[in-house]
Amino acid sequence: MSWLYRLSGPFYLLLFYFLRFRKKIAKDNICRSFPDLTPAQQSGVLKNCYRNLCEVALEITRCLSMHPSELRRHVTFTNLEIIHDPLQHNQTILLATAHHCNPVWAILALGQVLETPLDGIYKPLHVTWLDELVLKSLSRFKLMPVAAKTCTADLIRRATTTRAIAIVADQAPRRRDKVYWTTFMHQETPFFLGLEKIARLFKYPVFYMDIKRIGRGQYEASFLELASPPYEKDSHSISERYVRAVERQILQSPHDWLWTHRRWKKKKSLYD
Repeated sequence: MSWLYRLSGPFYLLLFYFLRFRKKIAKDNICRSFPDLTPAQQSGVLKNCYRNLCEVALEITRCLSMHPSELRRHVTFTNLEIIHDPLQHNQTILLATAHHCNPVWAILALGQVLETPLDGIYKPLHVTWLDELVLKSLSRFKLMPVAAKTCTADLIRRATTTRAIAIVADQAPRRRDKVYWTTFMHQETPFFLGLEKIARLFKYPVFYMDIKRIGRGQYEASFLELASPPYEKDSHSISERYVRAVERQILQSPHDWLWTHRRWKKKKSLYD
């Protein structure tokens, strides 16, 4: 990886200073989320966010040729027994995470240590050939990619197969989606209800995978149980617990979240 990380510096300069890729979006997101920080502190979060973004982007491209055993050296797991226990009792689980650090590496590495299959719910890329290339690469890591738009049908078809289902659930929902509104990082924020709908429909327990950067190209993932059935009717407790888990993770390491994401692009009135 050393030669790849040498590219991260020039990549950062190009992205941050010359192309200014989504710089205004990221800056506004950080300013609204951390109103108590000084302008200098907010600027520090912004710059470190882009540095980490460049490294993560290069790390993900490395997956195209990386051997699964090599990836395992970059991600360590703690308290795996929390998710192993239900899986060993033939209980499928939902594993939610966020765009924090490198969720792609963490999910792919997890597939190497689980004894049960691992599915990953994803949104297909708009460029067909690139999407096919990514899927072919992921297949080497014992991950079954499931397109978000067909995931319900897939879940029903494979309901008898015990597995872990990974979801990066902090994406901004579409206008037509049914959402859960809550206060997140000092702002009214909509969250897609897919995680909660799947958990309630299939009565799956929900866990959160917390990812921390412990060094360059080195990550540590731990697990937290968010909810387990039976679930209360008409309650959004699963979504709320997920939101708080993401928020805690961001507050611990602000520069590791994807601030370039258009997370607050739409206001509540547009959904009403």
